[in-house]
Amino acid sequence: MLLVTLLSPKGKGAEAVNYLKKLKAPKGITMHAVYFTLGRYDGVIVFEAPDAKTAMNFVMDTGFATDYTVETLTAVPAKEL
Repeated sequence: MLLVTLLSPKGKGAEAVNYLKKLKAPKGITMHAVYFTLGRYDGVIVFEAPDAKTAMNFVMDTGFATDYTVETLTAVPAKEL
């Protein structure tokens, strides 16, 4: 299951940025990339999880630790359609 999490900061500024720069994948998660972006969202995490529960725990932990508002989307590679 491939997922994309979009992040918007609510607070903590530099602390949240540093957290994402050092973010390590917990057990069960494969992180492909972490990006900082300009625009509506200030960060993006692209990752894989074996199931929705594992993905949800990772996203909730990241959102709580950084005080970011998160929105997660399931991604389906175009070649699989």
